[in-house]
Amino acid sequence: MLAAFKQKLNVSQERWIARRNPPCARITLGLRNIYIIPSRNGLLYLLSLGLIFIAAINYAASLAFGLAFLMVSMFILAILYCFNNLSQLTLSGMPAPAVFCGEEACFKVLLSRAANNRHEALLLNFPDRTASHVDLMGHDQDQVDVFALAGRRGRMQAPRLRVTTYYPLGLTRAWAIVDLDMHCIVYPKPVPHALDQFTRGASGSNDSAISKAGTEDYYGLRDYIPGDSLRQMAWKNVARGQGMQVKQFVDYVDSKLWLDWDMFYGFNTEERLSRLCYCVLKLARGNNPFGLKIPGVEISPATGLEHRNRMLKALALFGQGEVV
Repeated sequence: MLAAFKQKLNVSQERWIARRNPPCARITLGLRNIYIIPSRNGLLYLLSLGLIFIAAINYAASLAFGLAFLMVSMFILAILYCFNNLSQLTLSGMPAPAVFCGEEACFKVLLSRAANNRHEALLLNFPDRTASHVDLMGHDQDQVDVFALAGRRGRMQAPRLRVTTYYPLGLTRAWAIVDLDMHCIVYPKPVPHALDQFTRGASGSNDSAISKAGTEDYYGLRDYIPGDSLRQMAWKNVARGQGMQVKQFVDYVDSKLWLDWDMFYGFNTEERLSRLCYCVLKLARGNNPFGLKIPGVEISPATGLEHRNRMLKALALFGQGEVV
């Protein structure tokens, strides 16, 4: 019963927050989205204030009354300064670099301040993640990295960002929850696999083809080595007294490598993607062109960092209905 009530309360709270804080790439904090309550230290402070005030009434101690009124004024000022520390602070979402599944996604947030405003002791974090600390005083803008766990591949939507401050005395906690509509591409987690199953496309021209030992095309002659098949002996040359020579035959194949979905038959979708991701990373370290064939996507062989990232993105977004 209690668990169901908490779940219903959390759902209602999420809906209320989503209604008041729709996704927006840039937002300025103000009365509508800043909340403030006493902190734990603030509650102890108020308890002490109440005890002092009660004692002042009981014993008619003017010094105690003065202390109580001083503490009240300090608490009111703490509320005002804590609110103003977030007020007029502008937050903007920045492009986030891609990461691999299981890593920490780094979302970049740009903080900007209005003229003559100072923002000190700010904490930025996503739910259940370590907070990033920043002060915005000596310059008008600052960029902060906020981290979230990338739990699965695909296009990751950043959680709602929480901005918190306890400035200046730690008696109150002011915070704002914003959705900066930030995204991050999460590549599949690489799983090591033997690189011995590459398929090679048919040769389009002799310029792009390499040869290997085979039986298709005549290549030339070489000296006889004991154990060679007598069927490949050049008997006419032997009859002319040119020594024992063997005919060489080759098959021409394309030098461009292909990573294919069917290379990992027997694995499920995520296991295939993880192994293909590992192969892309390994092959990208060399200079040989390679391509990718997965259901619905074919990327022609090429080299370079841009080509590598395009293939990783195709693996990340596979099955999610997005065009690479």
